[in-house]
Order: sequence, then C-alpha cells, then structure tokens
Amino acid sequence: MQKEHMEKIQGYLQEKDINYHIKDESIRIPYQINDKKFLVTIEFHGNKWIVVSALIATKEQVPPEHYNDLLKDLLIANHELPEINYEINRDGDIYTSVDMRVNITDYDNFFSEFYAIPFGIKRFIEKIAPKFNIETKSMA
Repeated sequence: MQKEHMEKIQGYLQEKDINYHIKDESIRIPYQINDKKFLVTIEFHGNKWIVVSALIATKEQVPPEHYNDLLKDLLIANHELPEINYEINRDGDIYTSVDMRVNITDYDNFFSEFYAIPFGIKRFIEKIAPKFNIETKSMA
C-alpha cells in the first residue's frame, strides 16, 4: 500500500514538472531558496501519514547564546503562521515540516501543504536567522 501512496505523490510531482529522486523509500526534491540549496524529503509513515520536511540549519550554525531565544521564536512562528511548522531533532538541528493523512490527500491538498516547506525555509532565512546572527548555508 505504501508503494501505491508513493506512486500517487510521484504523479503529482510529475504533473508540476518537479524534479525528484527516490532514496531509502522516500522522495527527495532539491529546492533552491535564494542562493541556497535545500533537500525536501517526503516520507511515508505506515499507511496513514505523509511527512514532508527539510533541514534548515544545524545546531552548530546557531550561536549558543541565541539558541534558546531562537527556539522561542520558532514556537511563536508555529503559532502565528498557518501551515508552517518548525521543529528540532534530537541533535538540536532545525527543520520545517508538514504532515498529512494519506486518505484525505488529493492534488490540491498535497500542494497546499507541500509549498509550506519552501515558504518556511524562506521565512527562516529572511526573517528569523538575521535576528539571531545565524549564517544560513546550503543544506543539500
């Protein structure tokens, strides 16, 4: 069943001429925001969830004295911005992500969620990173 969901999403991406490749049972999409490259990953969690995410910055890119304030700012952004979710992994690296239920995901719903990822990256680069002296770089 997971293969069926992956093929459905590949079809959506092909309709929009979005370049992608398959790796480790996930779909990888190179994305350029301003002059930086990022890798958007689409993963399938069982037969229920599609998770789209991208690494924005590593913890090492954040000046240690600003890290906690950055996390607070990201939580506020989660509250204020529709469809944008910032999160950290166990290493403290910063991601943006969206998730959607497989059984209600159609073409329009998928792209409504999917495009939140590049918007979240762009917002981080242009509005959030400068406040905390974070030098963003390509992550792909």
